[in-house]
Parts: sequence; C-alpha cells; structure tokens
Amino acid sequence: MASGDNPDQPRQPRNLQGLLKFAMEATKDEDAPHPAQLQPMNEERRRFLEEALKSLTVDIVQQLEKSMKILLESDTDDDAKAEAIDTVIDYVQDIDTANDFYKVGGFVIIKPGLESSSAEVRSGTLRLVGELAQNNPFCQQHLLELNILARLTELLSDEPSVAQQAMHAISCMVRHYEPCLAAFIEIGGLECMLGCIQTDNEKLRIKTSFLMANLCTELAPVRDEFIKLNAVERVMAAVKPAKDYDAKLETALSTLNVLTECEEGVQRCREGNLKQKLETILKLNADKEECQEQVEYAQTLLKRCFSAEQDGTDR
Repeated sequence: MASGDNPDQPRQPRNLQGLLKFAMEATKDEDAPHPAQLQPMNEERRRFLEEALKSLTVDIVQQLEKSMKILLESDTDDDAKAEAIDTVIDYVQDIDTANDFYKVGGFVIIKPGLESSSAEVRSGTLRLVGELAQNNPFCQQHLLELNILARLTELLSDEPSVAQQAMHAISCMVRHYEPCLAAFIEIGGLECMLGCIQTDNEKLRIKTSFLMANLCTELAPVRDEFIKLNAVERVMAAVKPAKDYDAKLETALSTLNVLTECEEGVQRCREGNLKQKLETILKLNADKEECQEQVEYAQTLLKRCFSAEQDGTDR
C-alpha cells in the first residue's frame, strides 16, 4: 500500500455494498446506545441519497486503465506502481471484473511487474496473479497462455516476501485447472516445490506443504510422481526431533502423512530411520499442548508405517 495511507480511514467505496460498509465504519462511533426508530423516507431524502450515490459511482474500466497507464510508464516511481497494483487488486476480487480486466488488455502489466527491480512491485504483481487465478478458469487459461509459470518458479528463490507470494500465485494457477498443473509439472515445478519444503522460510514452507497436500489428495498420480522424485526421503531428512514446538518439524510430519497414503510411501518410510525419530518426538512432547498436532502426526505415522513391528502405538 502507499506509505501515505491511513489504516484507520475507511476505504472509499466503489459500489453500493462498499458504500454501506463505508457508512457503517465511518459512523460507528456515533451510533446511539439504543436501536434507532426507522421512519419512512420522504421524496426529498430519497433524491438526496440518489444524488449521493451517483457522485460516488466509479467507472471501473476507467480506473483500471488509469492504473495500467501508471504501471506501464517507465518513469513512474515504484511507490506509485505499488499503489496502482493495490487498486487493481481491489477491483479484480470480483470475478466478473477480473475477467473484464483481461478483456480490456490488463494482463499486459503482468510480465513487466514480474520483472520489476522493485521487490514491492514484484510481490504486488504476484498477489494480482493469485487474485485473478483463484477459482477462475477463464483467467487461469489466459494466464497460462501468458507463459509466466517459468518466471513464477524463478521467483521462488527471490527474497522471502516475494517467494511466498510466488508460491501463492502458483497455487492459485494450478489448483482445479489441470492444463496449468500439467505445464507446471513439465517445467520441473514439483522439484521446485520439494526444494521449498526444505527451506527455512516458514511461510513459504507452509504454503508449499498446503499445495502439495492438496495436489496429492486430489490426484494420486501427482502423489506418485512426488514419491518418484524421492520426496519421502527428502522430507524424512527434515524430521529432526525437537523439545518443544517446532514449525519446520510439524510441516515435515504433515507432508509425510500425505505421502504415506499409498504403499510405496509407507515402504520408503520403513527403509529409513524414521521410527526412532517418531518415538523420540513422542517421548519429548507427548504431554505438551502446543505440540499436539505434531504428536498426532507422529502417532499416525508410527501406526501406519510400523504397526506390524510394534504394538501399542494406537492413539
């Protein structure tokens, strides 16, 4: 957002729903302690409100084109570009406006934004891609045609805030749209995800784990492909018993739970030294409330992978 924005000031409305929200926020401190007595609206009051609404009406296409112009001008400073991206994002949260944004040529700003020297502009552009693609096959198709997936995977190695948004954008593009997922796999996207699972960037790791779990649960062939890429072995290497809560450990255990929902994944776990690690995790943290999830993951893995060897690991 622009540095001059006041977070306490309600955002100016752009439609009737926004106007109602704006009015409620702007007058909440003036609310009477008792319910108001509603009165019929007279003609003069009605005309006044109609004029007020007209004065607040925004030409959305005009605003989008204005923002596009700012983003395409080479001499525009990065703060102004970041603010323009935020303006576009505000509008394209509505799926019809997102589709209209493509139709008026709005996607022309995406590639330059992804190549910007400004981390704020790169991050904002990635947020825009995510907003356009999420649950929107029309935009997913046209973003795929824009050939930006390779650039998105490159940005997974960018600074933390940018990398996190890159994974979010990838997730929104490939989920529930198999042509995008196929293209992502073709350029080595699954290998990139495995690298992100092992990173120290916690938010990136969590976003990657979420996407991996979603893809593996919905599409068994994707889970099998991850396993062929030695995902089980790589994630097992990240399982390091810790006293007290450890976010990286929890992510690794959660990912293993997804990968062991088939016999091949279970067998690979048995071939490592996972059993001893899981037992140590339970010994160190079984009674700690903050470790409840990682303890449950460890118990499930012990039961699933090693119950034939050891009894008494049931919950």
